Amino acid sequence: MGQESEALRADIDQRRESMSGTIDAIEDKVVPSRIIERRRTAVRSWVGGAKERVMGSAQVAGDQASSAVSKVSEGMSHATDAVTSAPQQVQRATAGSPLVAGAVAFGVGALVAVLVPETEPEQRAVAAVQPQLAAATDAVKDAGQQALETAKSSAQDAAQELKSSATDHAHEVSGEAKSAASQVRDTAQEGNNSTPS
Repeated sequence: MGQESEALRADIDQRRESMSGTIDAIEDKVVPSRIIERRRTAVRSWVGGAKERVMGSAQVAGDQASSAVSKVSEGMSHATDAVTSAPQQVQRATAGSPLVAGAVAFGVGALVAVLVPETEPEQRAVAAVQPQLAAATDAVKDAGQQALETAKSSAQDAAQELKSSATDHAHEVSGEAKSAASQVRDTAQEGNNSTPS
């Protein structure tokens, strides 16, 4: 009987172990925080794959930059390391943050635009548009100044009208108060005169 109870205990322990793994697996499937984490991971993976399909792998771009720089000179090896690691660093920093990725892309574009010299056609286009921009700027300034003067004049007129109206109402109220006080005084005097002493 002692061996039977030991066998039962061993069987129960084995079933507990088996059920514990099953319960843990079920819990992993139904706990909301784990569900959300699995969804996030799936979405990040999908977005990363889509980004690589559209824009190309950051690793491929880094490798190409590395080989180009190493061909230029040996003395630029430190710069090569920085250039090749930049896409991975940007990718790690912007993972899960599309707004940050967009801001970084915008910043890189602006930097490239500043570093690349203007071409002759761009300079001609700016020279052709410059007088029109100056005229438009002057027109906007004039319109703004006229709007400011009109608003100022309207505000002064409204303030004067309000002051006049307030003064008129104050005189009217003062007159009515004096009239009411006079009536009360007259009524009080009549009451005193008609009462026998």
